[in-house]
Formats: sequence, C-alpha cells, structure tokens
Amino acid sequence: MKKLAVLAGFILLFLQACEKDSTGVNASGKSGSITRFAIHQGYMYVLNLNEVRTYSLQNPDQPVLVNRLQTNYGLETIIIYDNTIYLGSSTALYILDISNPAAPSILSQTNRDVEFFGGCDPVVVKGSYAYSTVKIIQNVCGFVSAQSALLVYDVSDKSAPVHVGTYSLGLPNGLGYKDNYLFVCDDGTDRLEIFDISDPLALTPLGNYSVDITDPYDLIVEGSKMIISTKTDFQIFDLQNLPEVKRTGLILK
Repeated sequence: MKKLAVLAGFILLFLQACEKDSTGVNASGKSGSITRFAIHQGYMYVLNLNEVRTYSLQNPDQPVLVNRLQTNYGLETIIIYDNTIYLGSSTALYILDISNPAAPSILSQTNRDVEFFGGCDPVVVKGSYAYSTVKIIQNVCGFVSAQSALLVYDVSDKSAPVHVGTYSLGLPNGLGYKDNYLFVCDDGTDRLEIFDISDPLALTPLGNYSVDITDPYDLIVEGSKMIISTKTDFQIFDLQNLPEVKRTGLILK
C-alpha cells in the first residue's frame, strides 16, 4: 500500500508539471537534463548526432519536418531556457536563437579544451550562467573525455559565452538546481553532489550535505521535490530545507 501511495505521488508530481499550449501538446513538462528533444511554441526540436531537426506540431498527430540545422558531430543533450536553446555536445556548448521557432540558428559555440572532449554533456542554465558536466569514460554517447568536471559558462552575451569555472568530479551525469543550490549526479562517487551557486564565479561544494546514491544518472527538480533516476530505481527527495535534502520515497524500476 505504501509503495502504491508513493507511486501515485510520483505520477501526480509529473502531471502537475505538465501544461499544454494551444496545440494541445505538452509544452512545459519537466524533463531531466539528459534528453535529446524539447518542445517550444508548437515545435519539437530533435537531436541527430550532427543536426537539430525541427518539427511543426500544428497537427500533433502528424508532425512535419520543417527545418534541419547542421552542427559539428556529437550533439547529445538539449534544453530550452529564456526562449533560447542550449545544446550539450561532445566538444562544445551550443547556443541557438529561436526567435523564429520554426528555424533555429546558431548564436555561438564554445571552444572546449581537449581534456574536456567527451560526453554525455547535460546543461542547465540559471540567469546568466550555464552549468555543464563532462566525464572521463566511454559511455552511452560513445565518446571519451580525459577529465571529468563541472564546467561553468557566463552566457550573459549569448553570442560569446565565456568559460569561467571548472570543478573536478568523478563521473558526473545529469544535473539541476533549486534556488542557489546545484545538484549533480556523480556516478563516480555514488553520490548526489551539492554546490552553492550564490556566486557563479566561485561555487562552493557542500560535501557535508551530499547524499550517498548508487549509480545516480539524472534528476528532475519540480517545486520542493526532486526525483533522481538510478540504474535500478527512482528516488524522491524533499527540498524544503536546503541545502539539506531528505529522501522521502523510492520506486523500483
């Protein structure tokens, strides 16, 4: 009975996170940071390894391909923040303009040092700063990096992002934030690592508040709840007393 109650709460959380635009298509439902498609203003953006494909959802039952934007090889993750697309790739952070949502265009592309070539490379953005993780071993994206880290970029000028911080990690995966706290799934340490990002130019690792989790992969933050996906389960956390996070439920996969 308790497990069913937790599952019901899990489903309710996701339903509450979903809103519909005029097309009837989910336009703002929450997803993790490791995702290869996103929806915005009646269009769906899907990543190929070297292009962004745009589909019109005017008729949601019959999506129509309306644009193909070529990039370098290695696209891996996509998010939309402040009417802008951010792409994580094996070699760079891309920023795309979607003022015309039917035809995204590249505003900028970072240059990543060779020691940070790799994947997967999820990205989240808060205000004028983007946070991205890279990891050292071959993984599902098929690439290898020489160093694992959390990278911080100043994206106040979207046409010229600047790398402003590097923080070593084990094997980081997905990430997300609430208020001034950034959460990173670190498969290398089997922990949820927590950073104070009050000063984006000097993040503070909060090791005393990190949480032991076996094989954490990705996470979703919605309101005062956080759901972490591992290889074997979904773990639910309460975020009402940050930086402390409290595990409140678990659902086996």
